[in-house]
Amino acid sequence: MSERSRTWRRLLDRGGAAVAGIGEGAALLLLMGPIVLVIWLSFGADRYTTIPPTGYGFKWYANILARGEFIPAFWVSLKIALIVTPFALIAGTLGAFALNRFPSRGSNFIQSMLYSPIIIPQVVTGIALLYFFQIVAVRDAFWNIVIGHIIITFPYVVRTVSVALARYDLALDDAAASLGAKPAQVFWLVTLPLIRPGLFAGALFAFVMSFDDFTVTIFLTGTKTHTLPIAIYHYLEWNVDATVSAVSAVLVFLAVGVMLLVERLIGLDRFVGVRG
Repeated sequence: MSERSRTWRRLLDRGGAAVAGIGEGAALLLLMGPIVLVIWLSFGADRYTTIPPTGYGFKWYANILARGEFIPAFWVSLKIALIVTPFALIAGTLGAFALNRFPSRGSNFIQSMLYSPIIIPQVVTGIALLYFFQIVAVRDAFWNIVIGHIIITFPYVVRTVSVALARYDLALDDAAASLGAKPAQVFWLVTLPLIRPGLFAGALFAFVMSFDDFTVTIFLTGTKTHTLPIAIYHYLEWNVDATVSAVSAVLVFLAVGVMLLVERLIGLDRFVGVRG
């Protein structure tokens, strides 16, 4: 290769690295920009949300405590998400395992049906659940929301666990069985630990989708059961200040705090199962 060709190749490599760096920076800005903006506005001292704020303070954080709806709604959302997550994880894992290990002619149809809560607009799902609970005369809004959230979250578990099982080496199950392990022991002691990243991702999707859901919840909520997204929606109907930005900032701080705590005590890699 001539010196001129080597020079052009080095320039192209540097140009490609620069383009990749610009792309990564743009992606990071797209992801982090709205979060940083919300946190910034939450410290504004103006009566209304203004960009940029003319003053700074903690008045909107104090307003969260002064208002009576946000903290109870947060605990309701957290309680629902903590109930929904294990049920969605169990149902989704079993569904993915059945599709992976027991394929049949109708597997594609069954898979499509399992993914249908993702494909069907959530407004349709919410209306359908509202009519269904009215027909069966179930009036408890809390458990109606729990059931609705399980329906819309477990397909995400099916998807993530299916991806993990697609990469799983079945020879490991055969090896465990040849050593005398029963099918239940193979599933519990070999399969589940090795697909733990998929389980963790599915559980995280289920928790976040349940905690953050508005579209389905608005049809199932009651006068005494308000989740945090519903409380935020009602507040925004009549107020245009930065209290909602403060609520969002608190949620971001809590998420970062949990991640730092897990990293400190366990390590994120080990927690999600990437490293033993």
